[in-house]
Amino acid sequence: MKFLIQPALLGALLATACEVRATETTYSFDIPAQELAAALPKLAAQSGVQIFYAHDSVTGRNGPALRGTMTLNEALSKLLSASGLSFAIAGDGSVSIKAAGKDATMLQPVNVIGQTVYNATDPYNTDYNRPNATTATKTDTPIMETPVSIQVVPKAVLADKQSMTLPDAVNGHVSGVLGRTGGGFLYDNFIIRGLAGSGFGDAYRNGLFNRQDIYDIANIEQVEILKGPAAVLYGRIEPGGLVNYVTKKPLDTAYYSLQQQFGSYDQYRSLVDATGPINDDKTLLYRFNGSYTDNQSFRDFVGNERVFVAPVVTWRPNEKFETNLELEYKHDNFNADFGIPAIGNRPAAIPFDRSLKDGFQRQTVESTLVGYDWTYRFNDDWKITQRYLFKDWSLSGPAIFNGGLQANNRILNRSASVGVQDVRTHSGNIDLNGKFDLLGSKHNLLVGVDGFHATTEAPSANGSAASINIYNPVYGQVNFAALSTYNRFFYREESWVGAYAQDQITLFDKLHILLGGRYDNVTTGAIASTTSLDAAKAGRIEREDNAFSPRAGILYQVQDWLSIYGSYTKSFSGNNGVSVGGTSFAPQIGKQYEIGLKTESQDKRFSSTLAFFHLTKSNLLTDDPNEANPDYQILAGKIRSKGIELDLAGQITEQLHLLGTYAYTQVNYVQSFSGLKGNRLENVPEHQGSLWGTWQFTDTFKAGLGAVAVGSRPCDTANTCSLPGYARVDAMASYSPRIGQHELTLQLNINNVLDKDYYANTSGGRHTSIPGSPISVLGSLKYEF
Repeated sequence: MKFLIQPALLGALLATACEVRATETTYSFDIPAQELAAALPKLAAQSGVQIFYAHDSVTGRNGPALRGTMTLNEALSKLLSASGLSFAIAGDGSVSIKAAGKDATMLQPVNVIGQTVYNATDPYNTDYNRPNATTATKTDTPIMETPVSIQVVPKAVLADKQSMTLPDAVNGHVSGVLGRTGGGFLYDNFIIRGLAGSGFGDAYRNGLFNRQDIYDIANIEQVEILKGPAAVLYGRIEPGGLVNYVTKKPLDTAYYSLQQQFGSYDQYRSLVDATGPINDDKTLLYRFNGSYTDNQSFRDFVGNERVFVAPVVTWRPNEKFETNLELEYKHDNFNADFGIPAIGNRPAAIPFDRSLKDGFQRQTVESTLVGYDWTYRFNDDWKITQRYLFKDWSLSGPAIFNGGLQANNRILNRSASVGVQDVRTHSGNIDLNGKFDLLGSKHNLLVGVDGFHATTEAPSANGSAASINIYNPVYGQVNFAALSTYNRFFYREESWVGAYAQDQITLFDKLHILLGGRYDNVTTGAIASTTSLDAAKAGRIEREDNAFSPRAGILYQVQDWLSIYGSYTKSFSGNNGVSVGGTSFAPQIGKQYEIGLKTESQDKRFSSTLAFFHLTKSNLLTDDPNEANPDYQILAGKIRSKGIELDLAGQITEQLHLLGTYAYTQVNYVQSFSGLKGNRLENVPEHQGSLWGTWQFTDTFKAGLGAVAVGSRPCDTANTCSLPGYARVDAMASYSPRIGQHELTLQLNINNVLDKDYYANTSGGRHTSIPGSPISVLGSLKYEF
């Protein structure tokens, strides 16, 4: 717990009472060298003990770093070793700190006010706000000192909203971001600041590119969204920004939870989370997350059955070294939704539950991920970290794609495909990070190299399929067995290597300067053949590009609660699309200017960011309008995105948690090679916003209410149709009684309370508008012990 301290009284920190004597329990500490006045609160928060001390007795005294697993007695002995202070641990586990030779009983009574402050990884953490993030700088930096827009969605928000997918985790929680799953996507896809991802999935996992997946959030701790170009640290990435999800790590205190979700349209999901030490000295830890999902949909034939397991082991032999070994396995059996075609300038007026698929045929996605990372700390200020991630992802089975409507606007042409797609990716990096002082300035230096390599092999049999009457559909008309001979062989290979350097400079404790640069070498090349996969590989033309990407930012902390900042960023990304002639595309170049304000409450539990940005992207790829096959692309010219974004998140009072967002986004083609100049980009509204709040009525009962409002959006790049704007209301209630030392949570979420008809997005044109879900109920039983 954290407390506000009366100036004339003693300082105090309070956490949950110890169930066993503090001298017999070991804890995991990560506290840098600093003044005792700052270190003692962190020690109390990480150990969960009461610490009592006279404020004047610790002022001006320093303590060394505490890292690793140790008992409270060991930690206090080390922390106070050079301070001239001593301590005593009472029978209830509380600690009294006194000057040497003085009696601890002379401490006066304390006047304690405040509220619980949790460790960020505590499974019971209810905070909506995170004061620090790593995605923007690859260092653990306070957001108030980071001169870019970075938003964090913690697990408390995911739990209150019962988010079931990664797009669910960001939609309505972060300004200017749209996450999409389904709609023909085989991957989660994100639009940030008006710019869509690569089309092949663009999420990062613990800072490494985890391309091409429908991600499971069972093992996600929090989601961090970096706005704007991020090429300086991450290489080839969409200049609108990136989504980086942080996975759950093993804890040195045992924790277990079982959860069963059940909802409308035959939705069932079971989750398990187990973690704790493997050995007595807590140098070896484990965590296991798993889920089983059987989701149907309000849309006919659409659904998914999934098995997901994610074990991880941590080894900490001493306070200098730590390594993590991770495995993820996921098996999906799903039927993707390609939506509804447009008639005139709006989606066709057919029932929202009507699918234009051909029945219950499903595809299978199987993925296996193996990753590891290690960190070695040379001392309190310098460390080296290396990460690696390998994934084997495969897709197989039949698929139906929407074509165009015939002249009568009733009959929809369709195409069919049966095939296999195998994708293998390798990504890794190594970073050296150190802190030092130079001529009165403080520096946090990061230098590193990273690499990514991916291959895609996709033989398939493709052909026309029976058309369907959208007003009177007849299913089961497609003969997939006839597609028995592969007639298209797609091959893609790409790799990049980058070196980067970044320095975070602090002057006068208030002025923060961020300087960075990166050099990339990228090779790309993709081709489709009608002969064989070997012919595609042989015919692939490789393109090599090199570029330097700079970043500069400056932030001034006017007050502890207010920062103003500005930044300039440039990004580079190789274009790895496929043209009809097989020629390669020039790389994408992104540039952004941004200014903004950040605020934070004194207790760091509420924050806000107001950002103004101007972003351009050259050499955008778009679907070739002269080709029915969506794999073929052309360069579309240059786009400009500019706008305003506001994000609010955190705890207002003891009872009220709040999330609020607003985004004004004006994104258009400003140069065009294909007649698109002046058009708006698809799926991007000019105005969108959300507001969500929960009220803690009692220690056990909580209720929440919120709304999401989205303006009208073009449904294709030609702007021939639009999706109407909408407002949706959601609600929740939970009851969490304690059963001894354990906690049971009964929760009910009602989404789209007013049962409004709306369209969530399109998946790539006027024939793929995806209806939003009508009113739906999702219940949950969760037992934690």
